[in-house]
Amino acid sequence: MGRRTAKHLLFAVFFFCLMGVSESFGAKNFGTSPDEKTALKGAQYVGSESCGACHEAEVKAFQLSTHQRVSLPQEGLEVQGCEMCHGPASLHVETSGGKNNILNPKRDMAACFQCHAEKQMEFRLPYHHPVMEGKMNCTSCHNPHGQDVRPWSATTMQGVNEACFNCHKEHRGPFVFEHEAVREGCTTCHQVHGSLHPKMLVARDNNLCLRCHTQINFPTIGKSSHSGRLPSGTCFSAGCHTAVHGSNFDDHLRY
Repeated sequence: MGRRTAKHLLFAVFFFCLMGVSESFGAKNFGTSPDEKTALKGAQYVGSESCGACHEAEVKAFQLSTHQRVSLPQEGLEVQGCEMCHGPASLHVETSGGKNNILNPKRDMAACFQCHAEKQMEFRLPYHHPVMEGKMNCTSCHNPHGQDVRPWSATTMQGVNEACFNCHKEHRGPFVFEHEAVREGCTTCHQVHGSLHPKMLVARDNNLCLRCHTQINFPTIGKSSHSGRLPSGTCFSAGCHTAVHGSNFDDHLRY
């Protein structure tokens, strides 16, 4: 077994272990509640065309989303379009709406986790957004009906960072001296669903910065030797480059 294969196997085992000990992280047992199952009992699939009568804006926007392109072509299969996430809608249509006769992923994210199981596991990592604790949900950051900015993201055409800036306004800028990595997106440095590292970083300590800031004559970085500085702590917590998102005062992002 090669080193890479062994590494991937170990990573997979680690995630399955996380699934088994989810209660230690205060994870909520997501799934369709008994009340919702009772409310939907007897409901039939009616097709997305029936949704447009009341939800015209959502259906129109949905035509440009990645979720709209998800289809399960199979003869006789009725679960398509809107009802793939919201469940059979006949009762909802017959009563011209209502909150207790249709599945709402805002209240129960089981609909999301049916396809995005890997995100459910990431939310159980030590540092994560409090989704499993019920303090936020998938739609806090994602617009499942909206047009996608990138094929792998449902964060709408407003930009990948906009989802983060809704809560982290202090990092928006503009700054006189910007950190170019922020321009590339928050996900350059942060694993947004969950991480093994503090602040949900994609790498630990100085290893994060050295993914970009390294050169042939390392440990010289830029025009200065860092041989005595790197062991002192992380680039952003050792009193050096503390303004990692951008600075209005220092071009080296020191403060």
